[in-house]
Amino acid sequence: MLHDYIGRTIGCACLLLILLLPLSGCHERSGVGAYYTFAQPAGGVWPSRSIYRFDLLFPARTTSYDGEVILRMDSRLDRPKARVEVRLSQEGELLRRDTLQAYFASEVGAWKRPGAMYHEFVYPLARSLQAPYAGLFSLEVRLLDTLPLRGVAAIGLHTTERHP
Repeated sequence: MLHDYIGRTIGCACLLLILLLPLSGCHERSGVGAYYTFAQPAGGVWPSRSIYRFDLLFPARTTSYDGEVILRMDSRLDRPKARVEVRLSQEGELLRRDTLQAYFASEVGAWKRPGAMYHEFVYPLARSLQAPYAGLFSLEVRLLDTLPLRGVAAIGLHTTERHP
């Protein structure tokens, strides 16, 4: 009698596992298609008009990405805002340009984001990134201000693939 009960329980569990196992691959996994890359300015200073380039692969003409520029700042920040230009290009041909106004603080020392050592600011691009053909493209991030920006621990790019 106990043998039949254990056998039925194991049989039901195996049947349930066989039925649910194929369904586990049907959900969308978080983080798939997400890409992060960072660059660190020397000495925490982003020189005026200097450019940081990030490679971006478009495997097909129909591929498009949502993009965000990430600025990781530390306590050496010397002003509350900065202007940043983002360009998508390939071999010198400009395909797309965005200008971002980055606000870090309402005044010196009054951060807009919490953090003890680092404060991370994320600025989404106005439109999704799309290339006219498949290939390797360059996303350039440039400081537009005439003075260097101090307190920059890292400049980053985050993209996620858009699905129609």
